[in-house]
Amino acid sequence: MFEALNKTIRIVENIICSVGLILTTLIIFAQVINRYWLHFEVMWMNDMALYIFVSTVFITLALATRERGHIGVEILQEKFLSKAPRFRKAYLFIRGIVSLVVVGIFSFPVYHFLLRSIKYPEYGTLIRWFNTSWIVYCFFIMICLMIFHLIIQIGEDFYDLKDSLRSREASKWK
Repeated sequence: MFEALNKTIRIVENIICSVGLILTTLIIFAQVINRYWLHFEVMWMNDMALYIFVSTVFITLALATRERGHIGVEILQEKFLSKAPRFRKAYLFIRGIVSLVVVGIFSFPVYHFLLRSIKYPEYGTLIRWFNTSWIVYCFFIMICLMIFHLIIQIGEDFYDLKDSLRSREASKWK
């Protein structure tokens, strides 16, 4: 069941990021055509492209965390730890814990922003009825997804490290 949840979250993240990037590109392209060729500017298109882009970037941060894309210093891992697999596994495990602590620290103010945006919604400047507080909701969802992915990575790294240490102990006694 947990694997199904993880797979579903992965698929949804990929779809949201792909659709968001395509929509942003299409809206900006349409706005450029409207503004410079047709000389007819549609003001809400800029806001909509910005909102879609910002929410896509937030979800992309969670996706990058899932793929271990932005939580590590790659040169340290490639230069020094590629020759020592046990140290590399310990490094990945410790890096995951440190990343989880940092994201956890930032989750508290984000949670307070979420509560404030629920209590006091903010509306758009050009479209008066459009609630822009959903950007804060996307930010909170991104933090939750990052925590979810980091917990999975820490668990995987823990079991890799444990297996590596067991194999070392077994080879030591042979």
